[in-house]
Amino acid sequence: MNEKKVKKVNAGYLLAAIFIPVVLIIAGGFLAGTVFIDEKTLFMASYSVPLVLSVVWWIFGPTTIWNQKKKKMMKTLSGQGFNRNQTFYGSNQTVAVDIRQGKVALLFFWNPFDLYVLSASRITKGWTEDGAGGAGFLRGTSRVSFLFLIDDIKIRVNTFTSNQRWKMDDPKILEAVSKADMMVQVLNEAKQATGN
Repeated sequence: MNEKKVKKVNAGYLLAAIFIPVVLIIAGGFLAGTVFIDEKTLFMASYSVPLVLSVVWWIFGPTTIWNQKKKKMMKTLSGQGFNRNQTFYGSNQTVAVDIRQGKVALLFFWNPFDLYVLSASRITKGWTEDGAGGAGFLRGTSRVSFLFLIDDIKIRVNTFTSNQRWKMDDPKILEAVSKADMMVQVLNEAKQATGN
């Protein structure tokens, strides 16, 4: 198990994911405008290749790394004897819980190189947030999530998100609330297994 403090974002990785492609585009533009200005083919290649590679990276790069690290996470946990009683794959984090051993495993989208396997005793609070707002027929939500605190760091895992408001009695919202409640219960059971 890790004793280190949970870090949801690796600043170096985030900055590299954003700015290395920008530097490639600028370098390609510089080469096109200064070195290869008279050679049409090299001019186009030095300008367009970095641009295309950067766009491909922004669309697929971090997501591909994230998907590979999630697969590796599951293999690593199995190798450590971690019994995944419940695993929730959120868009920005993956949470796996071993109730019997009282462990929680976490992996974050913007920190995919650090797998945290922690004692559930470090969870100080867990709750469901249905995101309900509005009154009367306007009452609804666009996000449902379960949250928990580990070492006073709030971790939010969405079970439903949308760019529009959904009614609270919609089956999708009811299912999202049920998933969130279940994950909070599983986290609490893992914490109880540690004697806390």
